[in-house]
Amino acid sequence: MNTPSTDMGEIMRAVAMVHGGDRDAARRDLLRLWNEKGEYGTPLQRCTIAHFLADTEDDAKDELAWDLLALEAATGSQGDEDLDPVDPSLAGFLPSLHLNVGDAYRRLGDPARASRHAAVGLARIAHLNHDGYGDMVRTGLNRLRDRLGAAGID
Repeated sequence: MNTPSTDMGEIMRAVAMVHGGDRDAARRDLLRLWNEKGEYGTPLQRCTIAHFLADTEDDAKDELAWDLLALEAATGSQGDEDLDPVDPSLAGFLPSLHLNVGDAYRRLGDPARASRHAAVGLARIAHLNHDGYGDMVRTGLNRLRDRLGAAGID
């Protein structure tokens, strides 16, 4: 039987493939892991798998579907309300999840939902570390907010 830490090691190996540019292999591994853990895995496992499966999609609708599953794993909801994570270890994921969901809604032509997710993500930035990842998410949320503001959406 795999332990959660062993499972996260396997998940992170697939994530490394996403970051390394091997999206097809990463997608195969992440889909296999989702089929194994999607319903019964820990919130962290489900959130991580879905979050990075979204990055393997070419279509914004498919990307959004995975991003919403990641958000649901983290908060218990696919909505745009500002909810605490179901597990405190997921607090640092929330800004990124809302950024990804908001950006997908923007690309799909739903600026109102995009704006709400940008606002929730920005409200959660205190949970980000002050490192490259945190800076990237902060910049992305500010850019999303600015794009929507330039389009007259607040």
